[in-house]
Parts: sequence; C-alpha cells; structure tokens
Amino acid sequence: MPIQLPPVHLPDIELPPEPADPPNLMDIHRAWMFCRRVDNRFQLAGVNATADYMASPEDFANAQLYLHKVVDAADVQPLILQAVQQLNGINQLLNQHINDSNQQFNQINHRLNNIDQQFNNINQQFNGINQHFEGINQQFEGVNQHLHVIDEHLNRIGGRLVDMNEVLCQAYNQGCKDGAERQYKVIPFRLPDGGVELPETVGLPPLRNARAIENLEDAHLNTYLLQYNIPRAGNLNRRTKVQRLKAFIIGGTLSSS
Repeated sequence: MPIQLPPVHLPDIELPPEPADPPNLMDIHRAWMFCRRVDNRFQLAGVNATADYMASPEDFANAQLYLHKVVDAADVQPLILQAVQQLNGINQLLNQHINDSNQQFNQINHRLNNIDQQFNNINQQFNGINQHFEGINQQFEGVNQHLHVIDEHLNRIGGRLVDMNEVLCQAYNQGCKDGAERQYKVIPFRLPDGGVELPETVGLPPLRNARAIENLEDAHLNTYLLQYNIPRAGNLNRRTKVQRLKAFIIGGTLSSS
C-alpha cells in the first residue's frame, strides 16, 4: 500500500518524492534526511527565529511517523542483501584501487631512487664547480674593491663637473644681461645622488630671462630657492627672494624692468 507524504509544510524544506511500493533503500534515506531537516527546525524553539520558519511539535511528530512508516513498509531483508552486495562491490573497487596505487607508488619509488642517484652525481660536479667559483669570487672581490675606488673618483669628478657647469652657466647668463636678446642657459637642479635634473621636468617654468624670474608665482619662486640651495628665511619679502634668485642665475642683481 502506498505511503502518503507527511503533512509538513516549512519554508525551504521540500517533501521527499513519493516512496516506491514497497520502499527501497533510497526511500529510507530520503525519509531520514527529511526527518533530520525538520528536527533541525524543531530545535530552533527558544531561538530568535520567526514562527513560520520553526517546526512545530506536530511537524516533528509527523516527520518521525513518516520515517517509521517507510522503514516498516520496506522489505528489509532484500534491502540488507542489496546493501551488502553494494558494499562488497565497493570493497573490491577499493582493493583494486589500492593495488593499482601500490604498483604506481613502487614505480615512483624506483624513479625517485634513480633521480636521487643522479642528484648525487650532480652534487659532486657542483662541488667542483663551487670550488672553482670561489676562486673566481676572490678575484671579483679584488676587482670590486678597485672599481669602488674608481667609482669614488668618478663621483668626485662628476661633482666637479656639476660645479663647473653651474659656474659656466652663470658666467654665460651674466653676459646675457637681462636675457631679452640672448636667453639664459637653464641651470639644472642638483640631486642627492649626484645627478642633475632640469626644472622643466618637475613642472617649473624655465628661467630664460630676468622677466621670467620676476614673473614667477610665489610657489615656483620658493621651489627654485629650495632646489638651488639658496639661503632664505620665511620672513623675506618677495623682492628680496627675486633678487637672490637673480644673483644665483646671473651672478649679480638687476633692477626690475
């Protein structure tokens, strides 16, 4: 006789499919899973949950009754025999898988042993190479020390070249007077690493004549004074700042035109 589904209606919990006649193992499993879900909702009693979400005692009893009906109606003996046959089949598959895995592991083990022997041979070769490189490294250390001395000497020469370029630019600019007819040469900024950088690369207007110096915005004027390392105080007026920048660019002061 077919078993009717339980009169349980809860959100997110679907009723199991109608069981076969008589019920089989899958029907028992589905009934058991359904009973578990209802039991979980029933356990929410006393927890902060909505009433339509919790299972009532009647829902819990109907789910339990449905499970017992399915189990009682099932022909247990054939089901047990079916389960044993399935377990035997699974056991055979597992044993075959274990045997195959053992064979693969043995092959991998053999390959690893061969690789280990190859690595030992390679390590011996590397030991000889390392000894050779140690001698080369000692030679390189001597060369590096020599290069370090040369680098320091080049840095001193580079600093002198920067000084010389700055002086040459100032001398040239002084000969240009106010720069109206012949423009000034731009004096690069000195960088902490010994290099130089043109003002245009950092967004500053180039100082090609005296008018360009006089027309600088206050922010650009302060940046030029800072980058050229020209001493200035916070209370200096704009005119004094402009005169100091002119003195650096052209080696003297010019009256504003």
